Amino acid sequence: MKTFQHFDVSKVEELLNAFFAKAAAYDKARSSSSEKLSKGLLERQLKEANTRLQDAQVKESEEVSKIQSTMDELERIEKKLVDLKEQRTQLCATLKRKK
Repeated sequence: MKTFQHFDVSKVEELLNAFFAKAAAYDKARSSSSEKLSKGLLERQLKEANTRLQDAQVKESEEVSKIQSTMDELERIEKKLVDLKEQRTQLCATLKRKK
C-alpha cells in the first residue's frame, strides 16, 4: 500500500492505470477504424479510376476504329479520283482525235 503523507494513493494509482489503459485501447481502436476507412476510401477511388480508365480505353478504341475507317474511305476516294482523272484524260484524247 502506497501512502502519500498518510493518504493511501494505491487506489488512485490503479484507477489512473486503468484509465490510461482504456485510453490507449480507445486510441488504437480509433486509429484502426480510421485506417480501415482510409483504406476503403482508397479502394473505392482506385476502383473509380480503373473504371474511368477502362471507359477511356474503350472510347479510344472506338475513335481509332473510326479514324481507320475514315482513312480507308479517303484512300478509296483518292484512288477513284486518280481513275476519274485517267478516264478524263482518255476522253479528252478521244475527242481530240475525232476533231
